Amino acid sequence: MKASRLLFGLRFFLALALVAVTMAVSCPQPEPEPEPEPGPETKTTERKQFEAAVVEGLYVKGLRVLSYDGVTFQRAVNPIRRNYRIQSDDQSRYLNVHYSDRIPSRESEEVECEIHYKLEAGESTTLIVKLVVIQVNDEYIWLWNEFQKVGVLAHKL
Repeated sequence: MKASRLLFGLRFFLALALVAVTMAVSCPQPEPEPEPEPGPETKTTERKQFEAAVVEGLYVKGLRVLSYDGVTFQRAVNPIRRNYRIQSDDQSRYLNVHYSDRIPSRESEEVECEIHYKLEAGESTTLIVKLVVIQVNDEYIWLWNEFQKVGVLAHKL
């Protein structure tokens, strides 16, 4: 008696499992979301402010926080070391950009950079960030990171 109940229960469980698997396999898959149509690129206010910049330096959230001044600053450009630097004569303020593997030269190129900067005496900041070239002219290159809202308007190497 017990064996027949056990056999019945096992058969019932197997039949139920077979029905469940069959239903799961036969369910239609959801339709994937259609890709959105490419539209005009929306630029943030900070990026627009940076694109309009004409003064060499460091920009954070669209605002210039450190700028090159030919009277009280020095500029060092080293293409071999892939390094760009501006610093005040007393070195109290500086911006140092090291391009990791190559120097970008065309719009839309991406490059990882190590950026060191000091805005006031005593505090220095280091960022390792991927920047995108958003503008280039004969003399300067505009590098931007949308996520951190950081931009560097640098003299070309």
